Amino acid sequence: MAAVSAKVSPHSLSSLRKGFNPGKAFSDMQRIQYLDGLRGWAALFVLFHHLLLAFAPDGRESALHTSPVSAPLGFLTDGPLAVAIFFILSGIVLTAAVTSAQERGLHLRLGPLLVKRWLRLGIPIFVAGLLVLALFTVGLDRSIAIGWASESSFMRSFFPPGYDPSLLLVLKEAFIASFLGPTPPHDPVLWTIRIEFAGSVLVFLLALLLPAGRLRLAAAVVTGVALAVVPADWPSRIPLGWIGNYCALFALGVALFELLRLHHQRGGRNDPWRDAFGFTLLALGLVLYPLFGIRVYDVAAIPPVIGEAPLLGGSQLRAVLVVAGVLLSPSLQLFLSNATSAFLGRVSFGLYLLHAPLIWSAGGLAYFPLAARLGHWPAALLAALAVIVLSLCAAALFHQWVEQPSMRLSARAAALAAMPGRLFRRPLFRSLGRGSVGRNLELLPVAARRNPRHPFE
Repeated sequence: MAAVSAKVSPHSLSSLRKGFNPGKAFSDMQRIQYLDGLRGWAALFVLFHHLLLAFAPDGRESALHTSPVSAPLGFLTDGPLAVAIFFILSGIVLTAAVTSAQERGLHLRLGPLLVKRWLRLGIPIFVAGLLVLALFTVGLDRSIAIGWASESSFMRSFFPPGYDPSLLLVLKEAFIASFLGPTPPHDPVLWTIRIEFAGSVLVFLLALLLPAGRLRLAAAVVTGVALAVVPADWPSRIPLGWIGNYCALFALGVALFELLRLHHQRGGRNDPWRDAFGFTLLALGLVLYPLFGIRVYDVAAIPPVIGEAPLLGGSQLRAVLVVAGVLLSPSLQLFLSNATSAFLGRVSFGLYLLHAPLIWSAGGLAYFPLAARLGHWPAALLAALAVIVLSLCAAALFHQWVEQPSMRLSARAAALAAMPGRLFRRPLFRSLGRGSVGRNLELLPVAARRNPRHPFE
């Protein structure tokens, strides 16, 4: 598929006979660089999306996304599209990681994988919550003031009335509410974490219970279709269908990985048409789709607690087109592996967690003095620029000081959890063929790094 392949050195049989290092299965998972880059750009577009909601009057975002002039660039501020891309990517890379470990003789179990996932997500969320607590403590919450100045109901209703966070509340929201619900008030973007964790469980089950190949591909497709058609408000007492709707994207990611693997096993070549077809799909998903004003059925309506998203079904379809285009095009993969994309990929989780607190604190501090002199729009643009720069810098520090230690800690915790028992040690069904599954990182062809996997993966 591309000129560079990610080589994975399998463990020899002799090394396996000498003993299994349980930590290896959880700390030696590798990253696929161009998918990391795509995630990084998506995280940046989420930041742009929230800046637009914060500093533009109500309805301006919808006008920008439907105007024939601005619609082709609407993807730059399309948060629902970026989130859908996150979920598909998670399905691909989690499947690649588990399959790679299985090929190398590392016996993974569901429990330790979930322990690692929970801590890898929960620890950074908790630290980001401490930032929110600190900003509230020193009186830097400017959300309501920004909302009135910019006529933005998004900012006026950012926190519940009378919200007063405490350390115990942040701890509970980070490690429990983020994963089980309801959405933590201290950072509303955390509504995606519940879906991320549920989707991860789905991916792990598909990858652990079924061998890589046609059987897993068929199961992923059937599961994805079934989840996509579940009514969003089902069951009536505690609506959870919308979570299943989103989890369909994770199943789609599993299916895409298996399709790539089968293509690679058949000696898939880097045909010239792949670039052209990949760019066509990307253009259709990013530019032409909103320009034509296409509408699709809303299979994943967001509950009222999160907000309206009338084009969410369209965002899901567009995300499929974007990811498929990237998987097909070596040129797009090369761009998403450059230095800028690699940086955005590294800091993407920190950028996702930290940008909202910086908007309602630092953004407000920058906006009001500037607005008094320059007026609303120049002040909003300068404040947004300041938030972007500050968010990127904070995310880089966050990655080094918080994410990397949390990666090591979660890997060690998963290794300890892997010691007892052998549940889900092997697939329930034997492979239908003898094709190697160990080249799965080669079919996602960019050299992988050695550092632990990203929290979204």
